[in-house]
Amino acid sequence: MVIKFQNSQYELISKIKSTGSGAIELYAASDVGGEGVKYTIASVSDMELARKLVPVTTKANISYSFKDLHASFNADGRYYVVFSHASGRTLQQVIERENCNLQERLLLLKNIFSQIFLLNMPECFLYEILRKDNIIVGDDLSVRFNYFFTEVDYYWKVQEKDCISRISGMVQELFAKEREQKSSKELMKFSKDLEEGRFAYMWDCYVAYDNIYETVLTKSERKEIEPRRFWWRAWEKLKQIFPKIRAALAAALIISAALYLLFTLPNPALSDNGITFSQIGTLEIEKQAK
Repeated sequence: MVIKFQNSQYELISKIKSTGSGAIELYAASDVGGEGVKYTIASVSDMELARKLVPVTTKANISYSFKDLHASFNADGRYYVVFSHASGRTLQQVIERENCNLQERLLLLKNIFSQIFLLNMPECFLYEILRKDNIIVGDDLSVRFNYFFTEVDYYWKVQEKDCISRISGMVQELFAKEREQKSSKELMKFSKDLEEGRFAYMWDCYVAYDNIYETVLTKSERKEIEPRRFWWRAWEKLKQIFPKIRAALAAALIISAALYLLFTLPNPALSDNGITFSQIGTLEIEKQAK
């Protein structure tokens, strides 16, 4: 099937998937007569949904630096959006199958940040591409993005904090080894700041990462980033559980004191001798003859 718009002709090669309750069909496509997959084309049949997409999918409404968006137009009763299509290893595959060293992972995240700000895309697409399956990694660790409208029903609600939350999850996964071993205080702090929502904007995240990038990279090259020693890790664990130990010891002390009082103090009700009181206040009690 060929879609024509002005001087462009796009040949649909294969269907990727349907999304948005079937209102959007995604296709891999190329220029007519071209070789290989070059585009992802979203074919929107729901005109109400198309109306909502127009503000973020037309060149007149978005930054011209968002070069991954090639065109958008109406044809044959449908609304079409044409994006760049990236082929290759996904970030998901790189994380799961390849044992990337710390230097490679540092560069990978730096390239992701750089590409994000180079393209200057709307927040809804930024939220979309921050999925491990939508980030394509080149052999030189360069990155490209795919736009698959995975969560189109959420587009109208996306805020920058949602994108930061996704970056936080990506950082935790990329540097899971360093987080677990507590081998880099710089990465630990950056990850914690992201997790606790201390950055208001994506740009703040990028600046913070850029500030630690060279330091961590240099330490890694000098092999100064090593897992903390066993006794240090044991002490950290002990500090975490100490409040629980203190509470248990306090409870044990209270129970021990109660048991001691119970078994050592005389109990008149259980004793034959009992306890004799000769006076209560100013009242004297007379002894009775046996």
